[in-house]
Amino acid sequence: MAKWTPMNKNTSPQSRSTPRPRSQARGRTVRAERTPRAPHPSGSRQSSGSAQRVARKAGSKAKARRTPAPLTKAGRIRRMLVTAAVPNVVIALIIMAIALGGLMLTGSPMAWWYTIVAEAWMVFNLAPVSAADVHISFLPALPALILAAVVAVRVRSAIKHKVSVKDLLTLLACVLGVPVVFTIIAWLMLWDAGKVYDVSPPNLAQALLRVIVLHLAAMAAGMGWRLWRALAKRYGVPRPLVDATQIALRYLAYLAIGAAAVFAVVFLVNVSRQGEMMNDYPTISGLGIAGLVLLSVLYIPNAIVSTAAVLVGSEFSVGEGSVSLFSAHLVPLPPLPITGGIPASAPSWAVALLIVPLGAALYSLYKKRPSFQDVLVATVASAVIMLVACYLVSGVLGYYGATGPQLWTAAGLTALWLAVVGCAVAAGFAFVAWRAARTAPGASPADEYADEPAAVADEAPTEPERDPITDPEIVDAEVVEDEPEDTAPDAAAEEPEEEQKEEGAPAEEAAERPEEAKEGDERGVAKPLSQQLKDQMGESEQDSSSEDSPEEGERG
Repeated sequence: MAKWTPMNKNTSPQSRSTPRPRSQARGRTVRAERTPRAPHPSGSRQSSGSAQRVARKAGSKAKARRTPAPLTKAGRIRRMLVTAAVPNVVIALIIMAIALGGLMLTGSPMAWWYTIVAEAWMVFNLAPVSAADVHISFLPALPALILAAVVAVRVRSAIKHKVSVKDLLTLLACVLGVPVVFTIIAWLMLWDAGKVYDVSPPNLAQALLRVIVLHLAAMAAGMGWRLWRALAKRYGVPRPLVDATQIALRYLAYLAIGAAAVFAVVFLVNVSRQGEMMNDYPTISGLGIAGLVLLSVLYIPNAIVSTAAVLVGSEFSVGEGSVSLFSAHLVPLPPLPITGGIPASAPSWAVALLIVPLGAALYSLYKKRPSFQDVLVATVASAVIMLVACYLVSGVLGYYGATGPQLWTAAGLTALWLAVVGCAVAAGFAFVAWRAARTAPGASPADEYADEPAAVADEAPTEPERDPITDPEIVDAEVVEDEPEDTAPDAAAEEPEEEQKEEGAPAEEAAERPEEAKEGDERGVAKPLSQQLKDQMGESEQDSSSEDSPEEGERG
């Protein structure tokens, strides 16, 4: 007999629970499978709304990251000072390194290093230099152009996200103040070196003026059109003024491209003269030739601006000599390869090159559809910009004297080309707009036939007079409403002419009587309701007469 053992709560089969899945035993729960829901009618709208919310949230976070922290006055000055000082310090360090390397290669005294650095800084900022009683302010513009481009990039990186008016004023003071301080230091170095060496400091006022103009132009270029439009909106300046200035810059850019192409062609045509000019240096070495070629490359921006001035009708002068599209009178030129591109005489076909400023003005104005106000502002802006460019690339060239394009003549003729072409283009677009407004659908018949004879006006179909409508939306709505009234329905167009002439024969009654429709189909035309009633009455009378006829026969 088996021994009885007591059962407790753990060993009782009733108390033992059903084995659970492994996932539940380990503390995890398995979700029951849900039946897929039917797609909501506005599911796409909800998804697009959620995507917009996510994008808006990400954009706000990115904007918060880009937004600079509030700065104090000292912090703002320190930040803008670093922005403006970096390009000037980098250029100064490059000049120092090159000057030191040149002195070590040539074995020259190291005491010349300060003088070379100061003179090179003046050259990079287009400030005049003086040595051995020779004054030169007609300097190569390519180094200054590189410096201005670097300054503009730095300004753009500092204000491209968020900037205030105080930040702009602080940045402007730093952009102009740093190079002015460096120029004064270089002037003092030259003044001190003049006590020992045959050098002299230039006119300080002229040097500072060129430095300020150069860096102010770099600041204006680095701000960008978006910031200029925002400033114009803030201070109530009409936005067309900014757009017109952009037209002037486009015109000058196209003119510069055309001038560069013309100068390249003339340079290649006169390549034989460059060999003759190089023969003037019989004992020059290969290093000297490389230096002359490099100096000619640095003068390329000067050549482009001077060629542009000649193309608009002005002239380029070298001391007593001058060159224009109409005549040329040259003196012995400096022995540089780039001066070999200056023609000794003006050919008769050179006047045809006036098409270059004409094409530049047309191409810059055609796509903008300018008004007369835009043309006026663009004309003034082009004159000012051309005057500044000619001022920076002209000056005194040693014993030759004044060299470069004629300032006022070049600026005036450049603006004159844009003014004449711009007025013609604006008048053309104004005339086209006037003709389009006159022949528009909303024009009244009286305006349309005002210039025609009375006989022609009488032959025209008369329409009921209506008040003129000026709102374009009302005109569109009226056209939509008039379409159903002017065009007949398709069902009515398919009906025969006889059926359309009858009154009281709708198509629905004919469709409700299939037997009558069949009879009408046999005859080819469906009968109207009145005719059908008459036919039924006639049939009933015939039936009654036929029923009465045998009786009458019997009686007879």
